[in-house]
Amino acid sequence: MNEVPLRPFARLLADGAARHGDRVALVDPVLGAEVTYEGLRATVDDAASRLLGQVRTGDRVAVLARNGLEQAVAALACSRAGLVHVGLPASDPADRLAAVLRVAGPRLLLVQPGLDDLAGATLGAYPCGLEGAVLSTAPVLLGQGRVPAGAGSAVRPWLALPPLPQDAAVVHSLIATSGSTGDPRLVRLSGAMVDLAARSYTSLLGLGPDDRTPVHLPMWWVSGHVTQLASALASGGSVVTMPGWSPHDLIDVVARHGATWLDLVPTLWHGLLREDGFSAQGLPTLRAAVFGGAPAAPAVLAQVRRRLPGLALLDAYAMSEVPAPITCLRDADAAGHPGSVGRAVPGVQVQVVDEAGRPVPTGETGAVAVRTSALTPGYEGGDRLALDAEGRFRTGDLGVLDGAGFLSLTGRAADRMIRGGVTIHPAEVERALLASGLVLAAAVMPVESRLHGDDVAAVVVPAGVPDICDPGTVDVAALRAAVRARVGGHAVPVRVVVVAELPRTPNGKPDRAALRRLLG
Repeated sequence: MNEVPLRPFARLLADGAARHGDRVALVDPVLGAEVTYEGLRATVDDAASRLLGQVRTGDRVAVLARNGLEQAVAALACSRAGLVHVGLPASDPADRLAAVLRVAGPRLLLVQPGLDDLAGATLGAYPCGLEGAVLSTAPVLLGQGRVPAGAGSAVRPWLALPPLPQDAAVVHSLIATSGSTGDPRLVRLSGAMVDLAARSYTSLLGLGPDDRTPVHLPMWWVSGHVTQLASALASGGSVVTMPGWSPHDLIDVVARHGATWLDLVPTLWHGLLREDGFSAQGLPTLRAAVFGGAPAAPAVLAQVRRRLPGLALLDAYAMSEVPAPITCLRDADAAGHPGSVGRAVPGVQVQVVDEAGRPVPTGETGAVAVRTSALTPGYEGGDRLALDAEGRFRTGDLGVLDGAGFLSLTGRAADRMIRGGVTIHPAEVERALLASGLVLAAAVMPVESRLHGDDVAAVVVPAGVPDICDPGTVDVAALRAAVRARVGGHAVPVRVVVVAELPRTPNGKPDRAALRRLLG
Protein backbone atom coordinates (compact mmCIF):
# COMPACT_ATOMS: atom_id res chain seq x y z
CA MET A 1 0.00 0.00 0.00
CA ASN A 2 2.98 2.36 0.26
CA GLU A 3 2.62 3.35 -3.42
CA VAL A 4 -0.68 5.15 -2.65
CA PRO A 5 -0.01 8.59 -1.11
CA LEU A 6 -1.65 9.04 2.29
CA ARG A 7 -4.70 11.29 2.19
CA PRO A 8 -5.42 13.43 5.29
CA PHE A 9 -8.03 11.17 6.94
CA ALA A 10 -5.82 8.09 6.60
CA ARG A 11 -2.84 10.18 7.69
CA LEU A 12 -4.59 10.92 11.01
CA LEU A 13 -4.63 7.18 11.65
CA ALA A 14 -1.04 6.64 10.48
CA ASP A 15 0.21 9.47 12.69
CA GLY A 16 -1.82 8.11 15.59
CA ALA A 17 -0.35 4.63 15.10
CA ALA A 18 3.17 6.09 15.09
CA ARG A 19 2.57 7.98 18.34
CA HIS A 20 0.07 5.77 20.18
CA GLY A 21 0.45 2.32 18.60
CA ASP A 22 -0.54 0.23 21.64
CA ARG A 23 -3.32 2.51 22.86
CA VAL A 24 -6.95 1.66 22.13
CA ALA A 25 -8.37 3.55 19.14
CA LEU A 26 -11.83 1.99 18.80
CA VAL A 27 -14.14 -0.18 20.87
CA ASP A 28 -17.04 -1.99 19.16
CA PRO A 29 -19.18 -3.58 21.91
CA VAL A 30 -21.39 -5.37 19.35
CA LEU A 31 -18.42 -7.23 17.84
CA GLY A 32 -16.68 -7.51 21.20
CA ALA A 33 -13.69 -5.82 19.57
CA GLU A 34 -11.14 -3.48 21.17
CA VAL A 35 -8.69 -2.32 18.52
CA THR A 36 -5.40 -0.50 19.07
CA TYR A 37 -4.09 2.22 16.78
CA GLU A 38 -1.56 -0.16 15.27
CA GLY A 39 -4.17 -2.90 14.89
CA LEU A 40 -6.59 -0.48 13.21
CA ARG A 41 -3.84 0.78 10.88
CA ALA A 42 -2.96 -2.77 9.82
CA THR A 43 -6.63 -3.67 9.31
CA VAL A 44 -7.23 -0.53 7.24
CA ASP A 45 -4.15 -1.18 5.08
CA ASP A 46 -5.35 -4.73 4.47
CA ALA A 47 -8.87 -3.57 3.63
CA ALA A 48 -7.53 -0.88 1.28
CA SER A 49 -5.48 -3.48 -0.59
CA ARG A 50 -8.57 -5.67 -0.96
CA LEU A 51 -10.59 -2.73 -2.27
CA LEU A 52 -7.92 -1.86 -4.84
CA GLY A 53 -8.19 -5.43 -6.08
CA GLN A 54 -11.71 -4.54 -7.25
CA VAL A 55 -11.68 -0.80 -8.02
CA ARG A 56 -9.31 1.95 -9.09
CA THR A 57 -8.08 4.98 -7.18
CA GLY A 58 -10.63 7.77 -7.55
CA ASP A 59 -13.67 5.45 -7.78
CA ARG A 60 -16.63 5.98 -5.49
CA VAL A 61 -17.49 3.28 -2.95
CA ALA A 62 -20.90 3.36 -1.25
CA VAL A 63 -21.14 1.83 2.22
CA LEU A 64 -24.41 0.67 3.75
CA ALA A 65 -23.60 -0.08 7.38
CA ARG A 66 -24.50 0.91 10.92
CA ASN A 67 -21.99 2.47 13.28
CA GLY A 68 -19.23 0.07 14.23
CA LEU A 69 -15.78 -1.20 13.39
CA GLU A 70 -16.81 -2.14 9.84
CA GLN A 71 -18.16 1.35 9.11
CA ALA A 72 -14.99 2.99 10.48
CA VAL A 73 -12.70 0.62 8.55
CA ALA A 74 -14.67 1.27 5.35
CA ALA A 75 -14.26 5.05 5.61
CA LEU A 76 -10.58 4.86 6.55
CA ALA A 77 -9.81 2.21 3.90
CA CYS A 78 -11.38 4.39 1.21
CA SER A 79 -9.12 7.24 2.26
CA ARG A 80 -6.09 4.95 2.39
CA ALA A 81 -6.80 3.62 -1.11
CA GLY A 82 -7.56 7.03 -2.61
CA LEU A 83 -11.25 6.19 -3.07
CA VAL A 84 -14.30 8.37 -2.45
CA HIS A 85 -16.38 7.15 0.48
CA VAL A 86 -20.18 7.49 0.14
CA GLY A 87 -21.97 6.82 3.43
CA LEU A 88 -25.53 5.57 2.95
CA PRO A 89 -27.91 6.36 5.84
CA ALA A 90 -29.04 2.93 7.05
CA SER A 91 -32.08 4.61 8.62
CA ASP A 92 -33.37 5.90 5.25
CA PRO A 93 -35.92 4.12 3.05
CA ALA A 94 -34.79 2.31 -0.09
CA ASP A 95 -36.13 4.92 -2.53
CA ARG A 96 -34.09 7.67 -0.90
CA LEU A 97 -30.96 5.51 -0.84
CA ALA A 98 -31.46 4.78 -4.53
CA ALA A 99 -31.67 8.53 -5.14
CA VAL A 100 -28.30 8.96 -3.39
CA LEU A 101 -26.80 6.22 -5.59
CA ARG A 102 -28.10 7.94 -8.72
CA VAL A 103 -26.24 11.12 -7.78
CA ALA A 104 -23.06 9.44 -6.50
CA GLY A 105 -22.64 6.81 -9.21
CA PRO A 106 -20.55 4.44 -7.06
CA ARG A 107 -18.40 1.68 -8.49
CA LEU A 108 -19.06 -0.58 -5.49
CA LEU A 109 -21.70 -0.93 -2.84
CA LEU A 110 -20.50 -2.53 0.41
CA VAL A 111 -23.34 -4.02 2.46
CA GLN A 112 -23.04 -4.92 6.13
CA PRO A 113 -24.47 -8.33 7.03
CA GLY A 114 -28.00 -7.84 8.32
CA LEU A 115 -28.83 -5.05 5.89
CA ASP A 116 -29.28 -7.31 2.85
CA ASP A 117 -33.02 -6.70 2.51
CA LEU A 118 -32.58 -2.92 2.55
CA ALA A 119 -29.74 -3.23 0.02
CA GLY A 120 -31.88 -5.40 -2.25
CA ALA A 121 -34.79 -2.96 -2.12
CA THR A 122 -32.42 -0.07 -2.80
CA LEU A 123 -30.90 -1.74 -5.82
CA GLY A 124 -34.37 -2.65 -7.05
CA ALA A 125 -35.09 1.08 -7.19
CA TYR A 126 -31.70 1.88 -8.75
CA PRO A 127 -31.85 1.83 -12.57
CA CYS A 128 -28.42 0.25 -13.22
CA GLY A 129 -27.74 -3.48 -13.58
CA LEU A 130 -25.39 -5.45 -11.37
CA GLU A 131 -22.07 -6.87 -12.49
CA GLY A 132 -22.02 -9.77 -10.05
CA ALA A 133 -21.86 -10.69 -6.39
CA VAL A 134 -18.32 -11.34 -5.21
CA LEU A 135 -17.54 -11.00 -1.51
CA SER A 136 -19.05 -9.81 1.76
CA THR A 137 -18.37 -6.58 3.61
CA ALA A 138 -17.04 -8.22 6.76
CA PRO A 139 -14.49 -10.64 5.20
CA VAL A 140 -13.41 -8.08 2.60
CA LEU A 141 -12.81 -5.22 5.00
CA LEU A 142 -11.71 -7.11 8.10
CA GLY A 143 -10.17 -10.17 6.43
CA GLN A 144 -11.03 -13.81 7.01
CA GLY A 145 -10.33 -14.65 10.63
CA ARG A 146 -10.32 -10.99 11.69
CA VAL A 147 -14.06 -10.90 12.42
CA PRO A 148 -14.66 -11.60 16.14
CA ALA A 149 -16.93 -14.47 17.09
CA GLY A 150 -20.58 -13.65 16.70
CA ALA A 151 -19.97 -10.85 14.18
CA GLY A 152 -21.95 -12.52 11.41
CA SER A 153 -19.14 -13.57 9.10
CA ALA A 154 -21.28 -15.58 6.67
CA VAL A 155 -20.74 -14.63 3.04
CA ARG A 156 -22.90 -11.74 1.82
CA PRO A 157 -22.63 -10.13 -1.60
CA TRP A 158 -20.29 -7.29 -2.35
CA LEU A 159 -22.33 -5.70 -5.09
CA ALA A 160 -20.62 -4.03 -8.06
CA LEU A 161 -22.25 -1.09 -9.84
CA PRO A 162 -21.34 0.43 -13.21
CA PRO A 163 -18.84 3.31 -12.93
CA LEU A 164 -19.77 6.83 -14.01
CA PRO A 165 -17.38 9.52 -15.29
CA GLN A 166 -16.02 11.46 -12.33
CA ASP A 167 -13.31 13.81 -11.14
CA ALA A 168 -12.40 12.77 -7.60
CA ALA A 169 -9.03 14.48 -7.36
CA VAL A 170 -9.76 16.27 -4.08
CA VAL A 171 -12.85 14.48 -2.77
CA HIS A 172 -12.56 12.37 0.37
CA SER A 173 -16.23 11.55 0.91
CA LEU A 174 -19.77 12.49 -0.08
CA ILE A 175 -22.22 13.38 2.69
CA ALA A 176 -25.93 13.14 1.90
CA THR A 177 -28.03 16.09 3.01
CA SER A 178 -31.42 17.45 1.97
CA GLY A 179 -31.71 20.21 -0.57
CA SER A 180 -34.47 22.81 -0.52
CA THR A 181 -36.76 20.39 -2.39
CA GLY A 182 -36.12 17.54 0.05
CA ASP A 183 -34.23 15.54 -2.58
CA PRO A 184 -30.80 14.27 -1.46
CA ARG A 185 -27.88 16.54 -2.14
CA LEU A 186 -24.34 15.20 -1.80
CA VAL A 187 -21.80 17.53 -0.23
CA ARG A 188 -18.19 16.92 -1.24
CA LEU A 189 -15.77 16.78 1.68
CA SER A 190 -12.08 17.08 0.87
CA GLY A 191 -9.46 15.41 3.02
CA ALA A 192 -8.14 18.84 3.97
CA MET A 193 -11.61 19.82 5.27
CA VAL A 194 -11.78 16.68 7.42
CA ASP A 195 -8.30 17.29 8.79
CA LEU A 196 -9.03 20.95 9.61
CA ALA A 197 -12.36 20.11 11.25
CA ALA A 198 -10.79 17.37 13.39
CA ARG A 199 -8.03 19.66 14.59
CA SER A 200 -10.50 22.49 15.28
CA TYR A 201 -12.67 20.32 17.51
CA THR A 202 -9.56 18.88 19.18
CA SER A 203 -8.48 22.42 20.06
CA LEU A 204 -11.92 23.67 21.16
CA LEU A 205 -12.55 20.65 23.40
CA GLY A 206 -8.97 20.33 24.60
CA LEU A 207 -8.85 16.68 23.54
CA GLY A 208 -5.93 14.37 24.31
CA PRO A 209 -4.99 10.69 24.35
CA ASP A 210 -7.02 10.02 27.51
CA ASP A 211 -10.29 11.27 26.00
CA ARG A 212 -13.00 8.95 24.73
CA THR A 213 -16.35 9.58 23.04
CA PRO A 214 -19.35 7.35 22.29
CA VAL A 215 -20.18 7.58 18.57
CA HIS A 216 -23.96 7.36 18.69
CA LEU A 217 -24.60 9.89 15.93
CA PRO A 218 -24.33 8.17 12.53
CA MET A 219 -20.95 7.89 10.85
CA TRP A 220 -22.61 8.80 7.55
CA TRP A 221 -23.17 12.27 9.05
CA VAL A 222 -20.42 14.82 9.54
CA SER A 223 -20.97 14.41 13.31
CA GLY A 224 -19.99 10.76 13.68
CA HIS A 225 -17.54 10.67 10.77
CA VAL A 226 -15.64 13.92 11.30
CA THR A 227 -16.47 15.56 14.64
CA GLN A 228 -16.00 12.34 16.61
CA LEU A 229 -13.99 9.69 14.75
CA ALA A 230 -11.57 12.05 12.98
CA SER A 231 -11.16 14.25 16.09
CA ALA A 232 -10.42 11.21 18.25
CA LEU A 233 -7.75 10.07 15.79
CA ALA A 234 -6.24 13.57 15.66
CA SER A 235 -5.98 13.69 19.46
CA GLY A 236 -4.79 10.12 20.04
CA GLY A 237 -8.03 9.38 21.91
CA SER A 238 -10.59 6.67 21.30
CA VAL A 239 -14.21 6.06 20.31
CA VAL A 240 -16.85 3.58 21.40
CA THR A 241 -19.27 2.82 18.56
CA MET A 242 -23.03 2.52 19.07
CA PRO A 243 -25.19 1.05 16.25
CA GLY A 244 -28.28 2.84 17.59
CA TRP A 245 -29.26 5.37 20.19
CA SER A 246 -31.38 5.61 23.27
CA PRO A 247 -30.80 7.84 26.33
CA HIS A 248 -30.40 4.80 28.57
CA ASP A 249 -27.90 3.13 26.23
CA LEU A 250 -25.84 6.30 25.84
CA ILE A 251 -25.60 6.80 29.60
CA ASP A 252 -24.68 3.14 30.03
CA VAL A 253 -21.88 3.36 27.44
CA VAL A 254 -20.49 6.58 28.95
CA ALA A 255 -20.45 5.02 32.43
CA ARG A 256 -19.18 1.60 31.36
CA HIS A 257 -16.41 2.86 29.08
CA GLY A 258 -15.38 6.02 30.92
CA ALA A 259 -16.29 8.42 28.09
CA THR A 260 -15.14 12.00 28.60
CA TRP A 261 -17.00 13.96 25.91
CA LEU A 262 -20.18 13.91 23.84
CA ASP A 263 -21.41 15.25 20.51
CA LEU A 264 -25.17 15.87 20.53
CA VAL A 265 -28.01 17.52 18.70
CA PRO A 266 -29.90 19.69 21.25
CA THR A 267 -33.09 17.61 21.18
CA LEU A 268 -31.22 14.67 22.73
CA TRP A 269 -30.83 16.58 25.99
CA HIS A 270 -34.54 16.00 26.66
CA GLY A 271 -34.18 12.23 26.63
CA LEU A 272 -31.05 12.30 28.79
CA LEU A 273 -32.78 14.45 31.41
CA ARG A 274 -35.44 11.76 31.81
CA GLU A 275 -32.76 9.31 33.02
CA ASP A 276 -31.73 9.15 36.69
CA GLY A 277 -28.24 8.06 35.63
CA PHE A 278 -27.65 11.40 33.90
CA SER A 279 -25.87 12.95 36.87
CA ALA A 280 -22.41 13.89 38.08
CA GLN A 281 -22.42 10.83 40.35
CA GLY A 282 -23.47 8.47 37.56
CA LEU A 283 -21.09 9.90 34.94
CA PRO A 284 -17.96 11.00 36.82
CA THR A 285 -15.67 10.89 33.75
CA LEU A 286 -17.83 13.11 31.52
CA ARG A 287 -16.29 16.59 31.23
CA ALA A 288 -17.46 18.21 27.98
CA ALA A 289 -20.21 18.20 25.37
CA VAL A 290 -20.44 19.94 22.02
CA PHE A 291 -23.85 20.45 20.42
CA GLY A 292 -25.48 22.35 17.58
CA GLY A 293 -27.79 22.13 14.60
CA ALA A 294 -30.84 23.66 16.32
CA PRO A 295 -31.64 26.10 19.15
CA ALA A 296 -31.26 24.72 22.68
CA ALA A 297 -33.79 25.89 25.25
CA PRO A 298 -32.20 27.83 28.14
CA ALA A 299 -34.42 25.89 30.55
CA VAL A 300 -33.05 22.60 29.21
CA LEU A 301 -29.42 23.73 29.45
CA ALA A 302 -30.07 24.98 32.98
CA GLN A 303 -31.29 21.51 33.94
CA VAL A 304 -28.21 19.96 32.32
CA ARG A 305 -25.94 22.28 34.31
CA ARG A 306 -27.75 21.42 37.54
CA ARG A 307 -27.34 17.68 36.90
CA LEU A 308 -23.68 17.92 35.76
CA PRO A 309 -22.26 21.18 37.11
CA GLY A 310 -18.75 20.32 35.94
CA LEU A 311 -19.77 19.63 32.34
CA ALA A 312 -18.37 22.16 29.85
CA LEU A 313 -20.99 22.99 27.18
CA LEU A 314 -19.97 24.26 23.75
CA ASP A 315 -22.62 25.39 21.26
CA ALA A 316 -20.98 25.07 17.83
CA TYR A 317 -22.37 26.43 14.57
CA ALA A 318 -21.33 24.19 11.65
CA MET A 319 -22.93 22.35 8.74
CA SER A 320 -22.20 19.68 6.15
CA GLU A 321 -20.77 22.31 3.79
CA VAL A 322 -18.50 23.62 6.57
CA PRO A 323 -17.77 20.71 8.94
CA ALA A 324 -15.30 22.68 11.08
CA PRO A 325 -16.88 25.08 13.60
CA ILE A 326 -17.83 28.47 12.21
CA THR A 327 -18.65 29.97 15.60
CA CYS A 328 -18.61 28.60 19.14
CA LEU A 329 -20.36 29.76 22.33
CA ARG A 330 -18.46 28.76 25.45
CA ASP A 331 -19.88 28.42 28.96
CA ALA A 332 -18.20 31.61 30.11
CA ASP A 333 -20.13 33.63 27.50
CA ALA A 334 -23.47 31.79 27.59
CA ALA A 335 -25.14 33.79 30.38
CA GLY A 336 -24.30 37.15 28.83
CA HIS A 337 -25.33 36.17 25.30
CA PRO A 338 -28.49 34.03 25.50
CA GLY A 339 -29.60 32.67 22.15
CA SER A 340 -26.21 33.30 20.53
CA VAL A 341 -24.11 30.65 18.78
CA GLY A 342 -20.96 32.51 19.81
CA ARG A 343 -18.12 34.26 18.03
CA ALA A 344 -16.16 33.18 14.97
CA VAL A 345 -13.44 30.66 15.74
CA PRO A 346 -9.84 31.55 14.76
CA GLY A 347 -9.30 31.51 11.00
CA VAL A 348 -12.99 32.05 10.15
CA GLN A 349 -14.56 35.33 9.08
CA VAL A 350 -18.29 35.81 9.71
CA GLN A 351 -20.34 38.71 8.34
CA VAL A 352 -24.03 39.52 8.17
CA VAL A 353 -24.85 41.09 4.80
CA ASP A 354 -27.74 42.46 2.77
CA GLU A 355 -28.87 41.18 -0.64
CA ALA A 356 -26.14 43.20 -2.36
CA GLY A 357 -23.45 41.69 -0.13
CA ARG A 358 -22.89 44.81 1.98
CA PRO A 359 -22.43 44.30 5.75
CA VAL A 360 -25.55 45.42 7.60
CA PRO A 361 -25.33 47.63 10.69
CA THR A 362 -24.70 45.98 14.05
CA GLY A 363 -27.92 44.57 15.49
CA GLU A 364 -29.73 44.29 12.15
CA THR A 365 -30.79 41.04 10.46
CA GLY A 366 -29.12 39.87 7.28
CA ALA A 367 -27.72 36.82 5.52
CA VAL A 368 -24.87 34.98 7.26
CA ALA A 369 -21.77 34.88 5.02
CA VAL A 370 -18.53 33.14 5.95
CA ARG A 371 -14.97 32.73 4.71
CA THR A 372 -13.19 29.59 5.88
CA SER A 373 -10.65 27.04 4.68
CA ALA A 374 -13.07 24.28 5.70
CA LEU A 375 -15.53 25.08 2.90
CA THR A 376 -16.68 22.27 0.60
CA PRO A 377 -15.40 22.35 -2.98
CA GLY A 378 -19.01 21.88 -4.12
CA TYR A 379 -21.86 19.42 -4.53
CA GLU A 380 -21.86 16.20 -6.48
CA GLY A 381 -23.67 16.57 -9.76
CA GLY A 382 -22.30 20.01 -10.55
CA ASP A 383 -24.38 22.20 -8.22
CA ARG A 384 -22.37 25.28 -7.37
CA LEU A 385 -21.91 26.86 -3.96
CA ALA A 386 -23.69 30.10 -3.22
CA LEU A 387 -20.51 32.21 -3.22
CA ASP A 388 -20.92 35.95 -3.55
CA ALA A 389 -18.67 38.41 -5.38
CA GLU A 390 -16.40 38.61 -2.31
CA GLY A 391 -15.91 34.84 -2.24
CA ARG A 392 -18.08 34.40 0.84
CA PHE A 393 -20.36 31.42 1.34
CA ARG A 394 -23.97 32.31 2.10
CA THR A 395 -24.99 29.63 4.58
CA GLY A 396 -28.72 30.07 3.97
CA ASP A 397 -29.17 31.28 7.55
CA LEU A 398 -30.25 34.73 8.64
CA GLY A 399 -28.55 36.26 11.63
CA VAL A 400 -27.59 39.27 13.74
CA LEU A 401 -24.11 40.28 14.96
CA ASP A 402 -23.79 42.30 18.16
CA GLY A 403 -21.06 44.81 18.94
CA ALA A 404 -18.81 42.13 20.46
CA GLY A 405 -19.06 39.86 17.41
CA PHE A 406 -21.51 37.34 18.86
CA LEU A 407 -23.77 35.82 16.21
CA SER A 408 -27.45 35.02 16.78
CA LEU A 409 -29.32 33.07 14.12
CA THR A 410 -32.82 34.25 13.34
CA GLY A 411 -33.84 31.51 10.93
CA ARG A 412 -33.42 30.11 7.45
CA ALA A 413 -33.88 32.59 4.63
CA ALA A 414 -36.28 30.14 2.96
CA ASP A 415 -38.44 29.87 6.11
CA ARG A 416 -39.21 33.52 6.79
CA MET A 417 -42.85 34.59 6.85
CA ILE A 418 -44.53 37.84 5.91
CA ARG A 419 -47.54 38.86 8.00
CA GLY A 420 -49.31 42.01 6.88
CA GLY A 421 -46.18 43.16 5.08
CA VAL A 422 -43.89 42.58 8.11
CA THR A 423 -41.16 39.93 7.91
CA ILE A 424 -41.10 37.34 10.69
CA HIS A 425 -38.20 34.94 11.29
CA PRO A 426 -39.36 31.65 12.87
CA ALA A 427 -36.15 31.15 14.87
CA GLU A 428 -36.60 34.57 16.47
CA VAL A 429 -40.08 33.59 17.67
CA GLU A 430 -38.80 30.18 18.80
CA ARG A 431 -36.11 31.84 20.90
CA ALA A 432 -38.69 34.07 22.53
CA LEU A 433 -40.83 31.04 23.39
CA LEU A 434 -37.82 29.18 24.81
CA ALA A 435 -36.63 32.22 26.77
CA SER A 436 -40.01 32.36 28.56
CA GLY A 437 -39.01 29.30 30.57
CA LEU A 438 -42.45 27.81 29.94
CA VAL A 439 -41.42 25.37 27.21
CA LEU A 440 -38.57 22.93 26.60
CA ALA A 441 -38.86 22.93 22.81
CA ALA A 442 -40.70 24.96 20.19
CA ALA A 443 -41.19 25.00 16.44
CA VAL A 444 -42.82 27.87 14.59
CA MET A 445 -44.57 27.52 11.24
CA PRO A 446 -46.73 29.73 9.03
CA VAL A 447 -50.43 29.05 8.59
CA GLU A 448 -52.26 30.64 5.69
CA SER A 449 -54.32 33.73 6.42
CA ARG A 450 -56.55 35.45 3.86
CA LEU A 451 -56.28 38.62 5.92
CA HIS A 452 -52.55 38.73 6.72
CA GLY A 453 -50.87 36.42 4.20
CA ASP A 454 -49.10 34.39 6.89
CA ASP A 455 -50.16 33.85 10.48
CA VAL A 456 -47.84 32.39 13.09
CA ALA A 457 -48.45 28.98 14.65
CA ALA A 458 -46.32 27.25 17.27
CA VAL A 459 -45.92 23.65 18.38
CA VAL A 460 -44.45 23.48 21.90
CA VAL A 461 -43.30 21.00 24.54
CA PRO A 462 -44.11 22.28 28.07
CA ALA A 463 -41.36 22.90 30.62
CA GLY A 464 -40.42 20.21 33.08
CA VAL A 465 -39.90 16.72 31.74
CA PRO A 466 -43.35 15.72 30.43
CA ASP A 467 -44.53 12.15 30.21
CA ILE A 468 -44.38 10.85 26.66
CA CYS A 469 -48.12 10.09 26.76
CA ASP A 470 -49.20 13.25 28.60
CA PRO A 471 -47.81 16.52 27.27
CA GLY A 472 -49.35 18.50 30.11
CA THR A 473 -50.44 22.10 29.71
CA VAL A 474 -48.84 25.47 29.17
CA ASP A 475 -49.95 29.04 29.85
CA VAL A 476 -50.66 30.14 26.29
CA ALA A 477 -51.42 33.73 27.30
CA ALA A 478 -48.03 33.98 29.00
CA LEU A 479 -46.33 32.52 25.93
CA ARG A 480 -47.98 35.09 23.69
CA ALA A 481 -46.97 37.87 26.08
CA ALA A 482 -43.37 36.67 25.98
CA VAL A 483 -43.32 36.81 22.17
CA ARG A 484 -45.02 40.22 22.15
CA ALA A 485 -42.45 41.63 24.58
CA ARG A 486 -39.39 40.21 22.82
CA VAL A 487 -40.33 40.27 19.12
CA GLY A 488 -43.51 42.30 18.72
CA GLY A 489 -47.26 41.91 18.37
CA HIS A 490 -46.97 40.97 14.68
CA ALA A 491 -45.13 37.73 15.65
CA VAL A 492 -47.55 36.49 18.35
CA PRO A 493 -48.73 32.93 17.52
CA VAL A 494 -52.42 32.72 16.66
CA ARG A 495 -52.32 28.97 17.26
CA VAL A 496 -50.40 27.01 19.91
CA VAL A 497 -50.38 23.20 19.83
CA VAL A 498 -49.00 21.38 22.90
CA VAL A 499 -47.21 18.03 22.40
CA ALA A 500 -45.04 15.73 24.51
CA GLU A 501 -42.32 15.60 21.82
CA LEU A 502 -41.67 17.57 18.66
CA PRO A 503 -41.68 15.40 15.54
CA ARG A 504 -38.09 15.12 14.36
CA THR A 505 -36.20 14.06 11.25
CA PRO A 506 -33.48 11.40 11.70
CA ASN A 507 -30.87 14.16 12.17
CA GLY A 508 -32.79 15.64 15.11
CA LYS A 509 -34.24 18.70 13.38
CA PRO A 510 -37.96 19.54 13.44
CA ASP A 511 -39.90 17.53 10.86
CA ARG A 512 -41.65 20.33 8.94
CA ALA A 513 -44.01 18.01 7.09
CA ALA A 514 -45.16 16.39 10.34
CA LEU A 515 -45.57 19.81 11.94
CA ARG A 516 -47.82 20.92 9.08
CA ARG A 517 -49.96 17.83 9.65
CA LEU A 518 -50.19 18.65 13.36
CA LEU A 519 -51.33 22.16 12.54
CA GLY A 520 -53.87 20.90 10.02
